[in-house]
Amino acid sequence: MNDSKYPLVLVFYLCRELLQNQQIATEFTNSVDMMIKQKGYNVMAFFLPTDGEERIECVSHVPERLEQDFEKLINDIKNNFS
Repeated sequence: MNDSKYPLVLVFYLCRELLQNQQIATEFTNSVDMMIKQKGYNVMAFFLPTDGEERIECVSHVPERLEQDFEKLINDIKNNFS
């Protein structure tokens, strides 16, 4: 997906209460990490608490020709972990 030697950086803004529950937070982050590895994506994921809307954002540049692949990654993650 990412042909650069540098990974895409995804930031998951998750409910603060969810992240305060260590068991749920650990299971969620491990599952996301496992999915990223299984699919072979070059991605770094960060999980931050939010009191607002939960969302996933990419904070690194996505080349135009890879935008569809990136959208597929985001949709895979949303579908698997919603």
